[in-house]
Amino acid sequence: MACDKSDDYFKKGKAAFDQGDYKLAIANFDSVLALKPNHAEAVATRASALYNTNDYVGALVGYTRGIELWPKDQQNEITLARIYADRADCYSALEKYEEAMEDYSMAIAKDETLARAYAGRGTTYYVSGNPEKAKIDFEKALSIDQTMAEAYYGLGNLKFDMKDFSGAIPDYDKAIAANPSVSDYFMDRGDSYYMTEEYSKAVEDFTSAIELDPTFAKAYVFRGDARDELGQSNEAIEDYLKALEINPTYGLAYYNLGVTKQGLKDKSGACDAFKKAVAAGYKNAEPFAADCK
Repeated sequence: MACDKSDDYFKKGKAAFDQGDYKLAIANFDSVLALKPNHAEAVATRASALYNTNDYVGALVGYTRGIELWPKDQQNEITLARIYADRADCYSALEKYEEAMEDYSMAIAKDETLARAYAGRGTTYYVSGNPEKAKIDFEKALSIDQTMAEAYYGLGNLKFDMKDFSGAIPDYDKAIAANPSVSDYFMDRGDSYYMTEEYSKAVEDFTSAIELDPTFAKAYVFRGDARDELGQSNEAIEDYLKALEINPTYGLAYYNLGVTKQGLKDKSGACDAFKKAVAAGYKNAEPFAADCK
């Protein structure tokens, strides 16, 4: 009976996970593990549910336990590769990049066709300051799976960093086409459009980023910048104020607000914004604040 009960809880947990109800999934997997503590698949899938609730530490513990419990034979190498890649994602989210690279490499050693492990390792190389290795891994990921959004995004970032803004846009296009639900993809393509002075397109992309994440303060600031370039000063001010509503200590938002108000000959408003930018630690505003009497 206990075995039957655990199977029932596991099915319910999997169904909840597939439907995106991660809290319910965790509760059901907890019930499985209360009856069968060494149920490897329940442990690993529970870890994935924790990851999706941003509990990276809990997920890390779960994946480690899942790796310990999973059968070690050739038949299970493919599944183990995925669990190592999942644990690597946790390490990366926790900014433990050396551990992440080790796990991505282990995943690749177990399954050389696991595109997301190459993409994940490429991203880890990128944030660790190794663009050459990052590029190799992103290209390898795409040679396996041409719909790997993370790899296109990574290649776009590499070009952006080299100030090849127009060259970055097609890569961001492909990332968005592959996965249009990531706000950063629109944000960085919008930034590329801004840098190539295509301000209307930049506004569209920053707006898309905001629609995906209404708390994305940086997207409001950047949209404000693009609107200001289009002569839409009042709309730009609205964006800066919205960013400050989300993050009241956002120095860049105060500074850009001050610049826009200065352009509108609102000296008092500009000085107030510059002083608040300085108070928020934005040093570029110091000369402007010093000119205020």
